[in-house]
Amino acid sequence: MGIVFYLSSIPNLRVSQSNFWDEILRSGAHFILYGIGYFLFFRAINFGKAGKNFLLPLFLTFFYGFFDEIHQSFVPTRSFQIQDLIVDFSGAFLAKIILEEKK
Repeated sequence: MGIVFYLSSIPNLRVSQSNFWDEILRSGAHFILYGIGYFLFFRAINFGKAGKNFLLPLFLTFFYGFFDEIHQSFVPTRSFQIQDLIVDFSGAFLAKIILEEKK
């Protein structure tokens, strides 16, 4: 989450000169990082417990993404992006589905 916060603080952050590839690569990074974030929240909340809570980590991951988007709105050249929030939630939700299947 520290990495996400740091990257969100960088004005004009681009991973490619091409707008198309920049959007694809950044969306992929959002998807993967928030999937990992869900997994880490899941492990922290459920460590050593017999019954597993799958919704609380999803809730926490979503709200971290929401507050990170608010944080970005204060960074020059950055803004709150609903599509980023949707991609964040999608990555977390896929991680939830994968962990539920492994149960």
